[in-house]
Amino acid sequence: MSDSRYSTLVRGFNPRWVGSPRYVALCSDTAEVLDAVRLALAEGLRITVRSGGHCYEDFACGNDGGVIVDLSLMNGVHREQDSGLYCVESGATLWNVYSELYRSHAVTLPGGSCYSVGAGGHVTGGGYGLLSRKHGLIVDYLYEVEVVCVDAAGRARAIRVSRDSSDPDERDLLWAHLGGGGGSFGIVTRFWFRDPPAAPSEAHLLSLAWNWRALSLETFTGLIDAFGRFFAANSAVDSPYAGLFALLHLSQNASASSQIVLTAQYVGDEPQLLERFARAVAQTMPSATAQLAPVGHLRPPPPAGGSVQALSWLWATQQLDGGTPNQRGKYKSAYMLERFPKRQIEAMWTHLHEPSHPNPHSLLQVDSYGCQVNALAPDASAIPQRSSIMKLQFQAYWTTPEEDKQNLAWIRDFYEDMYGPHGPVPDKVMDGCYVNYPDVDLGNWQQLYYKDNCPRLQRVKQRWDPGDVFNHLQSIELPSAG
Repeated sequence: MSDSRYSTLVRGFNPRWVGSPRYVALCSDTAEVLDAVRLALAEGLRITVRSGGHCYEDFACGNDGGVIVDLSLMNGVHREQDSGLYCVESGATLWNVYSELYRSHAVTLPGGSCYSVGAGGHVTGGGYGLLSRKHGLIVDYLYEVEVVCVDAAGRARAIRVSRDSSDPDERDLLWAHLGGGGGSFGIVTRFWFRDPPAAPSEAHLLSLAWNWRALSLETFTGLIDAFGRFFAANSAVDSPYAGLFALLHLSQNASASSQIVLTAQYVGDEPQLLERFARAVAQTMPSATAQLAPVGHLRPPPPAGGSVQALSWLWATQQLDGGTPNQRGKYKSAYMLERFPKRQIEAMWTHLHEPSHPNPHSLLQVDSYGCQVNALAPDASAIPQRSSIMKLQFQAYWTTPEEDKQNLAWIRDFYEDMYGPHGPVPDKVMDGCYVNYPDVDLGNWQQLYYKDNCPRLQRVKQRWDPGDVFNHLQSIELPSAG
């Protein structure tokens, strides 16, 4: 391509993904999305869609010879005066969503902490964040979507569907976007949210860090077990700890300065609960020390040592905004229904304390979950994990293609040691995987992402994309292909 933008716009946020589409269609409104889809259909080109460019796998950029429909110019956020609904365009980034909703309307949405993620993929995958224990998932407030679909005759049109649509097929299409993942049914151009929660005025932050060299298997086991026990006991919908969200960053012991870091945020009227939480989780640990470096998606939080810092909620959100450099990466996920079994804690110790490939940028992040997330039934939305107490993200980061093999081997071996060859199959302890952390290694991804909701999602696919126009390696399959 002669356009100077081409080489940039065919790349994902993850530098592993560089595509060679025929072109990238930059769209600024729904009419332009419709035109792009119709032109692609007329030319017989495969269509993939990108809002934020943060897809962990090659679902958007991996479209050689096709067309990438890029929604990044569709980034508006506003409140409609007549309906009172809050409209978010698919290309809006999460920080822009939070900042605009807060400054203009004093409300927010319980979405993710990574500031540059696009709303299109985040919402359709059932996004969560630091306010989710208190307010649920972002899709729990989604009322209406606008989707560009293609019918059996190959005709593209834009349709708005809501929870109150009179047509049950339209209600099913809305339901499928409550966590069914992006890129399967059409292109969502706009979302409308109803009655979002008031934005907190203040947030309290706590950080604790421990040097790996000060830990033993016994102290490590005590920390992991105490963290799991705490959230097993404090993840009910009516828990007084619903305003608490904690992130345990278990980085590799890859150097003399390697650390484990616990970050927690509390919003509510009882910030002393943060200190109670810290005492309960860290009771067997040595004294905390200062955090030395960023971990995972988070910037360095407040000074460590157990002191609680009060900040304006908006500034706290910005401080924990997940800004990370563009690095090659691989990710895996799991939901937990109960605390960690002993064998899993031993697997963590094996692969983190003495990793096969020492890398200070690779880690296991354990997030708290539950409370208001679990207020809905598994089939109330397309995302079925509504009983979990923790959510895990395995992360590996590196810089050069030459490092691919060893980093992929580390994360894959770690994951298999935790769950076996079939992943965290739902049982009494585990509850599958998170579709917004896609992983092409999963052979049984339909069961792990969607559980019993998969057949209904396939029926929605049959109704709204019978020609499988919108597809990628883990898009919803037509019933005949399932």
